[in-house]
Amino acid sequence: MSKSLSYNRHGFTLILLSICLMVIVFLGITLSTVLNSNYVKKVVSSETNVTLIKNYTNQRLGRLVNSYSISTNLSSVNLTNKDVKKIINTSVDEVYSDDSQLTIGSAILATISTKLKAEAKNYGLNIDNEIDTVIKSNEDLMNQIVDNDLGPIETVIVKIQTIKKLIKTIMVAAAGIFILLAIRLRSKVGSNMLFFHHLGTVGICTSILLAIVLGCVYYPLQDVIVSNIDYNVRDVLYNVLNGIFLSYITIIFMVFIVSLIDWGSTMKYKY
Repeated sequence: MSKSLSYNRHGFTLILLSICLMVIVFLGITLSTVLNSNYVKKVVSSETNVTLIKNYTNQRLGRLVNSYSISTNLSSVNLTNKDVKKIINTSVDEVYSDDSQLTIGSAILATISTKLKAEAKNYGLNIDNEIDTVIKSNEDLMNQIVDNDLGPIETVIVKIQTIKKLIKTIMVAAAGIFILLAIRLRSKVGSNMLFFHHLGTVGICTSILLAIVLGCVYYPLQDVIVSNIDYNVRDVLYNVLNGIFLSYITIIFMVFIVSLIDWGSTMKYKY
């Protein structure tokens, strides 16, 4: 077949290839960022977020102390940045495990329990059992306080494993379709250079589609955070959201630049 094939002859195939590649790249970034516990720990554990979470946690502990007079000793415990990072690691691991029940409040109280026991021992007191009893009696309330603040986010993050499996299935299907379409395109154009020129076109279209999808996802997420999330957690989620979306933008820009170079360097083979 002649190398002078125009875009019109393969336009539909190029569109399908662009959509498949967009799905693969977007979901691939999602798996490596939003659904990657180590990445989330890194983003959430920034100094700014740790400070915000520490203030939020101490405020919520204050609510718990005011509700239960038996736990007034909790007011003497101030969480440090190290304590907060430990809670973050425990909570993120829990979110990304197969456990369907989110118990971030329990992680917070477990840290408090450890600090109280250490403080008691410094004063020569052996009251570990009493501390355990107080902590245990307030776990449900603390978990409920945190769950209420997280709003609808909590109902999503407890399904992480299911979402990851679904995304991987979609990626495999999209990759299979992409490979079949690419093989078909190569056999139709009859030229490696023209084929790579078309792939450059696909990459550019994919970058544009990714930018559109990113905009369509980012702003609704902002609205969800503003409308449903407690103000104490809101700034943390904003920081996490912006950090993750910066990764998306960086990769989209890289795909666009590489595709543009490929498209430009093979442009003479279009006709």
